[in-house]
Amino acid sequence: MRQRFLRVLVWILIFFMGSGPGVCGKGPRSAQYTVKKGDTLWGISQSLYGNSLYWPFIWDSNQDKVPNPHWIYPGEVLLVPHPAQVKYLTKPTVHGVAVKRRPLVPSGVILFSSYLSPRPVFSPYTLGTSVYDPDKTIFNQYDRVSIYWRTGVAPCKVGERYLIVRNDGKVKMPNTRKAIGWQVDCLGVLQVDKVGKEKAQGTIRTVAFPVRKGDFLLPLKALPPIYRFIPGPPDRHGVIVKLQGEKNVGALMDFVMVNLGTRDGLRPGMVLDVYSPAGVDEVVGRLVVIRVQERVSTCYLYNSKMPLEPGMEVRGGKVGAVTSKPTPPP
Repeated sequence: MRQRFLRVLVWILIFFMGSGPGVCGKGPRSAQYTVKKGDTLWGISQSLYGNSLYWPFIWDSNQDKVPNPHWIYPGEVLLVPHPAQVKYLTKPTVHGVAVKRRPLVPSGVILFSSYLSPRPVFSPYTLGTSVYDPDKTIFNQYDRVSIYWRTGVAPCKVGERYLIVRNDGKVKMPNTRKAIGWQVDCLGVLQVDKVGKEKAQGTIRTVAFPVRKGDFLLPLKALPPIYRFIPGPPDRHGVIVKLQGEKNVGALMDFVMVNLGTRDGLRPGMVLDVYSPAGVDEVVGRLVVIRVQERVSTCYLYNSKMPLEPGMEVRGGKVGAVTSKPTPPP
């Protein structure tokens, strides 16, 4: 009751301080929220809606200023949908009329998740330097860059879009150190603007992670979003094999690789429980599967009550949040 009262109080304050049109026409207006130090979209969603899984609604309303949901900065002003709007958009029907649900995991998040390849990825198309500054080799959103291709390969075409990728080294099992594949990082999206005889020019439309000269370009393929979470197979056990980037400890909204895949019955949207490494049969985190291959899956860390590390056990899990147990009184 106290938490509900606080959420209502917060909304009363930001509702009258904020402004902006609502996404539901004449319904409740959206409000503005100023990002504070330590904020995440996940945490903002929890404080405003009482459910951290509704963060994609906030991101969807601010993609013009927040291209990557991992990166929000103090002082930024976000447009946040009213709780009534979120409730409306998550209902399957309203007065008998079907309402299009918004995804719990948008396709953009899935698109920029790392995945495992049996060998390093190669493409005949690569990024060159900046069109305007030959010395510039690290790029941001809307930068114009040169595109090169190997001799004998057909040049790219104006209007084509490519996924920018980079090989990120071997992935090894944490206990045996046996290599199981190569991690491929998905960094951004490029669109071809102009094609010449020896090179082309393009604009980087989206940047999720730093992009640089020499990165490969793969044809862009749309990935379906995830609209609901479903329990994972309870009889399947695996381990966390890799965390996002070079991290040794995982945090909320990070990508996590596990050694379970299609051969184990996994599919996108399934939930996996992460168990305590202390030998106690206690769930300390939850992952949602977003990319599935035969032996390995990429997951999204959407809830935890302690830092996660490679080697921690995972099993098919339940849908819902993991909460810390209250400390008993002395």
